[in-house]
Amino acid sequence: MARDWVHHFFDAAYVGQLRAQWSGADTRKQVAFVAKALGLRRGARVLDVPCGFGRHARLLARRGMLVVGVDLSPAMIAEARRGGPQPGLSFVRADMRRLAYQGEFDAVLNLYTSFGYFSPRANLDVLRRMARALKPGGRILIDHRDRDRDARLPGRWWDRAPDGTLALQEMKFDRRAGRWSGEWTFVSPGGRRSVRPLRHYVYTLDQWKRMFCAAGLRLTGAWSGYAQPYRAGKGPRLLVAGTKPGYGSGHAGCRSPRTHR
Repeated sequence: MARDWVHHFFDAAYVGQLRAQWSGADTRKQVAFVAKALGLRRGARVLDVPCGFGRHARLLARRGMLVVGVDLSPAMIAEARRGGPQPGLSFVRADMRRLAYQGEFDAVLNLYTSFGYFSPRANLDVLRRMARALKPGGRILIDHRDRDRDARLPGRWWDRAPDGTLALQEMKFDRRAGRWSGEWTFVSPGGRRSVRPLRHYVYTLDQWKRMFCAAGLRLTGAWSGYAQPYRAGKGPRLLVAGTKPGYGSGHAGCRSPRTHR
C-alpha cells in the first residue's frame, strides 16, 4: 500500500483539503509569477503536470496559452473538468512516469510539491520525461519544498477544512535520505476515518542542479517562494527554473544557478 500510495492519496477528501488552502488571489499571484519567470506569452504551449484540480492551468489558459493538464488522480481530473470546457485547455488522466510527449511544449510546470514521489531513479526519469516534452529552448519550473528548512520541522501537524474534515499528518524526516514518510489521517464530520500513507523526497539547490544537468537541462534560477529571493532554509519553498538547450547549443552544462531578486 505504501509503495503504491500515489494511487490512493489524492482522492475527493484531499481535493477539498487542497482547495481550502488557496484563495483565488493566491493562485492569480502564483500564475503571474510563473508567466513572468518563464517569459510566457499568448499562444505558448504549456504542460502542467501533475495539474491537480486545474487552478493554475485554467488561469494560464485565460491568458491565451494552450495548456494541457495531466494528473493521475481521477478525483483531481474530475474536479478540474467540473469547471467546464475552456478554449486552449484540456485535461488528461495519466501517470507522470509515463509521459510520452516529445518536443511539444514551450514550458513545463510542476507545482506545489508534486515531485519526488518515487525512488531516486524513478524521480530522475520523471524529470527526464518532462525535459523531453519541451521544445529546444523550452523552460521548466518546479515548485517544491526546501530541504534545508524541512530538516527542522516537526512531523506532526493537523488542520480542519471548511467542511469540517480533520486532517492529521504524522510524518518522519530521514535527514540522510532527504525523505518524508508516514501517513495522513482524514476524519470526516460524520466520524468516518481514512488513513493514507505518504512518502516523498525533498532536495537541496545543489541536488536540483545535478538532477537538471542529468536530465539535459540548465538550472537558471531559484526562489524561496513566489518572487522571493532564494535563501537556504529561510522559507518553506524552493522553486527552481531551468532551460532546455536549443538546437546546436550542445549539453546543458552545469554552471552555478543565480538566485533572483
